[in-house]
Amino acid sequence: MTMPSQPLISIIVPVYNVERYLDQCMQSLVCQTYANLEIIMVDDGSTDSSGEKCDTWAERDSRIRVIHQSNAGLAAARNTGLDAAAGVYIGFVDSDDHVLPDMFGTLMRNMENADADLSIVSYAREGLDGKTYCNALPGKKMVMTSEDAFKYVNIHGYFYVVAWDKLAKKELFDGLRYPVDAQYAEDSPVTYQLLDRAERIVYESAPLYRYRMTEGSQSHGITDKFAQSTGNMLELVRRKYPQDEPYAAYGHLESIVGTCNRIILAHKRKEWSGFERYARVRLRNLLPLVEKYGLLSRSQLLQWKLLVVSPALYSVMYRCYKRRHPEISSH
Repeated sequence: MTMPSQPLISIIVPVYNVERYLDQCMQSLVCQTYANLEIIMVDDGSTDSSGEKCDTWAERDSRIRVIHQSNAGLAAARNTGLDAAAGVYIGFVDSDDHVLPDMFGTLMRNMENADADLSIVSYAREGLDGKTYCNALPGKKMVMTSEDAFKYVNIHGYFYVVAWDKLAKKELFDGLRYPVDAQYAEDSPVTYQLLDRAERIVYESAPLYRYRMTEGSQSHGITDKFAQSTGNMLELVRRKYPQDEPYAAYGHLESIVGTCNRIILAHKRKEWSGFERYARVRLRNLLPLVEKYGLLSRSQLLQWKLLVVSPALYSVMYRCYKRRHPEISSH
């Protein structure tokens, strides 16, 4: 009696100037306990030895395919991989990160056991000293609808809008690609669409992905793209999952305040004065709903109200706070 074959998973790995980390990433993929993999390395115009390393890995393992292209950015590299993927399921791994041996086995096992369209695990941040930190609530495993998912993606301790801790049925990506005009936060609009399209979603909080905190991890520049994306998410939730509106409003406001915080730290309030005005209007309109449902701590509520009333005082206090706590991200 022959065992049924495992479904093919396509893992898309965008590669750009990561010669220092690429071998660890690829070693973690070829050693996965789930063997039926197609690993698509998209060399996005690397100027270091990353492109040659890709070719070397393809020679070592027949499951690896390499596509070399001119530099077009992370979103374009992911799209190239999606266009080339032959798998029934799609996953992503960033080439400066790595994964634990049973990550894709766990994602697939949960997918099949739950008869789900989208499977999610958690991740741990890995610092320069090798220490790891995960802020997901431990021991969580749940099967959910899209309505449930738009609640949990907007509160802390569960899952996020990143591309690389998920496994999706390929058909969820039909007509869906990453926005190439977004330098940062290109994951979020696609992730929100996946959550909306999937009929059943399974989540396990095991931190099986390792997100490497490199020198530039916290300095993602200033962009209003994530605030725009969460604003679109809020409109989608109002239209299709109105019970989740308080959670979506909280997620949207958090992305707005996070953007304001980065503007403050970069001393660019004048250049971004229009966004600051937008932020104050949104906070004024949505804070009562979020406060009513108890989604804010008292200190967070006071901080956000201060941003509405006096952005200048808020900016002074936030810079003082960051001087005392430089390790905390700018949310």
